Amino acid sequence: MINKLLIVVFLNLSLGFYGCLTAGTHGSIKSYQYIISKSHLENGINEILRNNKNIQRDTAKDWNDSTKNDYYNDGQTYITIVITERSISNTYTFRYGGDKEYWDTSKNSFISIAYAYDKNGNGGSEGNGGFPWYKFGLKKKFTKLFEDEFIRKVDSLLGQKHIDIE
Repeated sequence: MINKLLIVVFLNLSLGFYGCLTAGTHGSIKSYQYIISKSHLENGINEILRNNKNIQRDTAKDWNDSTKNDYYNDGQTYITIVITERSISNTYTFRYGGDKEYWDTSKNSFISIAYAYDKNGNGGSEGNGGFPWYKFGLKKKFTKLFEDEFIRKVDSLLGQKHIDIE
């Protein structure tokens, strides 16, 4: 039992550190790990995005025009979504952790919230100062809606509970 716990702790720390190294300057607001390959996680997420009326994928990128490269909404590493619940409407950009080699070989995968904004423009990223310590509860406000409307559905579809990576 202790060995399994140590393995899970090591994986969490390793993936969290790896996510920091590969996350660019935006940092991570919060990350969610799954014991599943990136392709399986991606397939599940795409199904949730297709079938949930409260979640709209930002399709502003013109996939046929390579000159309109939106790095933070490329459809493979970064995905931008809008979650609407009653009068709340937040925009999130999440990132699949790792790179192509990691995605192709790892049995673990994770997503992390890179950016989060409400309809009034509050928020941002950890790296750009969007969630300073004195804005008590702002991070929780964003992660609660993301988890309630998106992560719980991913967990249910995949048949496993995510592991939080703070």
